Amino acid sequence: MKTSLVLLAVLLPFLPEGSATVLLLNNASHDDRFNANLNATATLRCEVVNNTNDETLIWYRGTQQVDIKSENSVNISNVCIPQLTMEDNGVSFTCALERDLTIKRSVQLNVLYAPVLSGDTRILAEEGKTVQVTCGFKANPAASMFWRQNGSLFTLPSRYKQDMTSDSLLLTIEKVEKTDAANYTCVALLSNGNETVRVIEVIVGDRQPGLPVEAIAAAVVVGALIIAFGLFARRDKLMCKKNQLDTAM
Repeated sequence: MKTSLVLLAVLLPFLPEGSATVLLLNNASHDDRFNANLNATATLRCEVVNNTNDETLIWYRGTQQVDIKSENSVNISNVCIPQLTMEDNGVSFTCALERDLTIKRSVQLNVLYAPVLSGDTRILAEEGKTVQVTCGFKANPAASMFWRQNGSLFTLPSRYKQDMTSDSLLLTIEKVEKTDAANYTCVALLSNGNETVRVIEVIVGDRQPGLPVEAIAAAVVVGALIIAFGLFARRDKLMCKKNQLDTAM
């Protein structure tokens, strides 16, 4: 309470006349971020200061109103978010006066967690074909993402292409060769030097035999001729039947 009174004394000279009632959210008089670790519990405290009458407080998670007990809504209100998840990261909580929703304070959850990597750990590629190695990632704070080949950094050959989306690191290898078979390590590096890795084994199999181009072309020609002869033969029969009908008439 002493902290709240001190903050109020500092704020009062800057408040417009007639709008002295303010809200403090976790003792802050401005919108803020709330840092917390994954699986931790977050407790948010909203307090009305310089009010002349009792004020009812309401909470919103995003745009959805939070259900709180009546005894937890007058002048001081607390919201507890147990066991924070990655999905809670970036979610905003807003405390407001029920009688005047323009008087409000918001806090955005900043859930911190080590990088989480996902994706297949073994990929079978066919020699001569194109293969894509995918490493999904989530991290807060953001991590630097890159590849190692057989445990070492390497310069990407011209047949290799690296792309990155908001949640995936992609490595595309065109015209795969037997020498491309290796363990590709997806690395998420934090600013403090900590690494999270996921090893993906790429196995390159023999090229599968296919039908020769000449044989395919010959088959297409033969099929077309058979269809053509069939149509002509049926046409002769139809013409014959038509002639028979004309003779009978």
